[in-house]
Amino acid sequence: MDVPWFDLFRLVFILSTLHFTATFKQGTCYFPERWEGAWFQSGVRAPVLIEGPRLSTKGRCLGSDGDKFLMVDEKRACYRCVVIHEKHKNVLQYKETFCHGRDALPTLCSLITGDALLYSLFRENASPVSCPFRGPFTFTYNRGHGECRSPVSNIDTCTEDSKLLLSYQACPDIYGSESTVEELQCLASWKEGSVRYLVGQIHHHHVTSNEDRFRCFVYEKTTPSSENAEGIDYRVAQSGDATCNGLFSATEGSRTMTLRRAQPINKCRFPSWIANFNHWHTLDFSQSFSFHHRNSTLRIGNSSGIEMKVLCVQVKHSREEEHVVLVTHFTMGCQSGFNCMSFYRRDGHVAEIQIGSQTNRLEDACSTPFFNKSSLPYITLVTSSSDRATQPCPYMGKFDVTNVVRSDEANFPKEARLESDSAYFDRRMRSRRYTKPRVEDWDFRRVKRLDQSSNCDSKSFSSLVIGCNKMDTMEFNTECTTPDLITAYSCHGRWEENGTSFLITTPISRAHGARKFCFMYKELGPNVVAFSTSSYCNRLIQPGITGDLIFNLTNRGKCMETNSSIRARPISIRWLIIFALLVLIIRRSTYAPWIFR
Repeated sequence: MDVPWFDLFRLVFILSTLHFTATFKQGTCYFPERWEGAWFQSGVRAPVLIEGPRLSTKGRCLGSDGDKFLMVDEKRACYRCVVIHEKHKNVLQYKETFCHGRDALPTLCSLITGDALLYSLFRENASPVSCPFRGPFTFTYNRGHGECRSPVSNIDTCTEDSKLLLSYQACPDIYGSESTVEELQCLASWKEGSVRYLVGQIHHHHVTSNEDRFRCFVYEKTTPSSENAEGIDYRVAQSGDATCNGLFSATEGSRTMTLRRAQPINKCRFPSWIANFNHWHTLDFSQSFSFHHRNSTLRIGNSSGIEMKVLCVQVKHSREEEHVVLVTHFTMGCQSGFNCMSFYRRDGHVAEIQIGSQTNRLEDACSTPFFNKSSLPYITLVTSSSDRATQPCPYMGKFDVTNVVRSDEANFPKEARLESDSAYFDRRMRSRRYTKPRVEDWDFRRVKRLDQSSNCDSKSFSSLVIGCNKMDTMEFNTECTTPDLITAYSCHGRWEENGTSFLITTPISRAHGARKFCFMYKELGPNVVAFSTSSYCNRLIQPGITGDLIFNLTNRGKCMETNSSIRARPISIRWLIIFALLVLIIRRSTYAPWIFR
């Protein structure tokens, strides 16, 4: 029986419809797991969420073919093709069709034209990436009203490779130019053909939303040629909104920039006697100092993860092997400027630094308002190998310990405490001004004597042995059972300054970690020495009067003399008589042997 052609066509259509209907009801596809999360799209208020088979603004995925996805909008009961391209782990771009009735994926996707709108998705809370070009640069810029050339703008590097600081200058003759500072954090970069793209977030005081924060850039690195006689290193074009639309070259954009490499700032090296050790740290290990790039770069880090990069710029004073004053350029985060640093060599593995406050002018760095040696605190540093570099302790012998006072540093006058980050991690880099406290200003009512502690008796810290068992060791004799009490120290380095001596020590007990302490001492008389200890070499501490641990030492003899006196026993009169009789008998036997015949 012949089947009419029209009926055959209707049968195929019905079967196809049933097939696609079943597919739409049962089919499910999943987006790549690396796409999951919250994304920002310009013009869309709520974040775009990708999770499993769902794209929050488009619906549920029913099927896919490569980068093509068939989406069903279950609220509107319609279907669309979405073509998604992954430009970077932090950037997706897509085109889409309008909402249509049921149809095959290839058929729907064929409706996307070449001039269809391109949408960009930027990952929220994205992990930053290294910027494709690093400063410092000088640059000129154009916002469509002429190029702002004078004064020249500049780009500074930040401590993090993912950030750049753009300082725009206002040109009096260019409309729309303004003086402002923007921090750019790089989030993604990729290449399409010969065009290189960059996506970043801009931070400044006018930014209030992601619409203002996200920007797209096109950049190109120039090559030396006769046409590039001006020494241009990069050309950059910036989008005017939070999309990459309309950016096709580095010379067309809402704002275009021409970058030229700035002259290097560092023109000197840090002193070899400190830089050759490479790694230093403070006594409490809260900050680290490391030297790089042939002794021209210093990196300072703290326990909070903040890092400062310091470049040697100019030598202001040098007394070789002892004291060097330098003008340096620092970068902390995206803040930068100049300051003055004074380096002191105290011993083989001990050094100290004074750091002035910041200024924008190199010429001002070491001037009195920004660097006052008498008021700046000292930062005491030891090498990472200092534990293995011990040396004989001072005042070898045995001593009586008197006037022992143990004080909590929290009870010190506020002016006498050095905050661990004050010298160089204060974002304003303001110098601290200290006034030397008077003894009568100290609150001794809050100071606790060791012999009043419930864990210690009156003989606690009764004596001190220095260098008798080991030349590099100081040992307190005590019956105290307080676990945090340090009774033995090894000596590492010492120096004298204005009549006060300083000694760097390490607790021998590993229970106290690797931190070190500073002993400050001064002779009060022929056999008496006043001591104070601190977690840093605070110049405001007066030995024997203020400090963490305060005590006096009285010399009671050298190691051998004291040991002999301790070992000697009192000889009774009876034994003296017996000894005398023996001597007499021996003498008589020698001169009158007949007596014993």
